[in-house]
Amino acid sequence: MEGSLIKKLSQLLDEQQNIALVTITNSFGSCPRGVGAMMIVDSDGNLVDGTIGGGAVEEKARQDAAECIRRGISKTISYNLNEKAEEESLSMICGGKVDVFIHVFRRQDKLIIAGAGHIADKLYKMAKFLGYSVTILDDRQEMITKDRFPDADELLLGDIPSNLKMVSIDENTNIVIVTHGHKYDAMALETVINSPARYIGMIGSINKVKTCFEILKQKGISEEKLSQVYSPIGIDLGGETPEEISLAIIAEIQAVKYGKEVPPLKNKK
Repeated sequence: MEGSLIKKLSQLLDEQQNIALVTITNSFGSCPRGVGAMMIVDSDGNLVDGTIGGGAVEEKARQDAAECIRRGISKTISYNLNEKAEEESLSMICGGKVDVFIHVFRRQDKLIIAGAGHIADKLYKMAKFLGYSVTILDDRQEMITKDRFPDADELLLGDIPSNLKMVSIDENTNIVIVTHGHKYDAMALETVINSPARYIGMIGSINKVKTCFEILKQKGISEEKLSQVYSPIGIDLGGETPEEISLAIIAEIQAVKYGKEVPPLKNKK
């Protein structure tokens, strides 16, 4: 069974799937399976391969693994396998205890920056420091160069909306719209608003954002979709420099990634 599981794990890693490998690292007393038992769980908590014994302990471990995948963390969790009315106990008659290590494998987080101005210059450096793959788009040849963005993973020169349509966007993708004109911001937002991106943020004042949203509503974009856009962009940290604005943006992206409640500028009246 372990050989088949390892082959499946290798296949899923090659496909860059978001998964967790759950392994029993310690067992005490009577338990369904012993040390070394493994299972693979996907981001929805489904069992992909293997088993750690079935029943309540496997069900709870699958739920915990899915939560770890969502948060992007690996951790050890202990389960008491008894029927005592304790918060940490499971409804099982085994009477033992198991420790499991949940090892999370996730696709690399991606950041797409539409616009290669001052904010992009600071933001991409912060994102690279945090391990993001960064793609930058602009239609100005002098702005989008390797000299300005030496560590960027991809630089796309040309019409921004057209290039956005060619970029791969998934649930690990974050999009920041900071082009050199309000018109281009609206066009970029219209292009990506129905994508599965985890985070879409657009720079701009409250009045500019309101005008942009009205234009998009007239084009059939729903209020629900627009409400999911982080605009004005960033956490309300204060500051006006490109460095300070970039910090507010990357902090908001991180907060969304980990499901943390923070004071976004989009809620500021």
